[in-house]
Amino acid sequence: MHINYKRDNQLEYKQNIRKGLVAYNETFVSDELSETINIYVFDSDRLVGGCHTELGWNWVYIEELCYANQEILITMMNELYRIFREKSEGIIVEFYMNERIKDFKVAGFEVLGILEDKPIGYESHTLINKKMTDVPINHHYKLEIANEKHEVYTKIIEEQVKAYNKKHKIDDAKIEMEFVACDQEIVVGGVYGYLIQDYLYVSRLWVDEAYRGNDIATKLMNLIEDEAKEKGYKHAYLGTCTFQAKGFYEKRGYKVKMIVSNCPKGYDDYTMVKKI
Repeated sequence: MHINYKRDNQLEYKQNIRKGLVAYNETFVSDELSETINIYVFDSDRLVGGCHTELGWNWVYIEELCYANQEILITMMNELYRIFREKSEGIIVEFYMNERIKDFKVAGFEVLGILEDKPIGYESHTLINKKMTDVPINHHYKLEIANEKHEVYTKIIEEQVKAYNKKHKIDDAKIEMEFVACDQEIVVGGVYGYLIQDYLYVSRLWVDEAYRGNDIATKLMNLIEDEAKEKGYKHAYLGTCTFQAKGFYEKRGYKVKMIVSNCPKGYDDYTMVKKI
């Protein structure tokens, strides 16, 4: 057996890595993604707030979000509580601007953990809300709720997010990176991640079961970490759960920074960080 390693510049094998990892995960849990909810808030006919969310592995993740004031945020969160209170463990969101962190605390969230210098000069806060208790509020806004993203509204939200980040001098550009291990022409392992907000995020690591025990995962991690380091990045982080590779990452110097319980149901999810 002779394994070749290469950088997949065109992300040609991105889906191979995803499918391999999903197949492994499904031996423990079948729910990867079960629902998407998108909320749009209007004052008369003007869009003044919106959020896109996904329910997966028993938790709701807030992805894209914009809002004109705290009242609008609470209005959206109350609606999410109503929708997901009986079918999820809680809601997760990440922010690094103090004003947004304060708003989410008013909406019932608490800080789970902090990543320093993500991006440099900021502290990235992961906030969760497990109680999902309505925050009393009277409002005059009209809400639209949909499972599919509305194309026009999504574009407005994305423009608002970019404007907000630009105002705070936040660069959300993402540089994707992928390395694969091949036995002749067959992909038997791979690692996919990206550089964002002054961190390397290792999103997926997978090795075919028949090829495990040959240090393939170690070599793939070395490749992606070394390239990030060469580009000037000093921190890496990733997520792994109980049945995945926590021990492997600990041997590489990663340390648990925060734990999300029951993610997926019956297991824990660990956010791990390392200086590279």
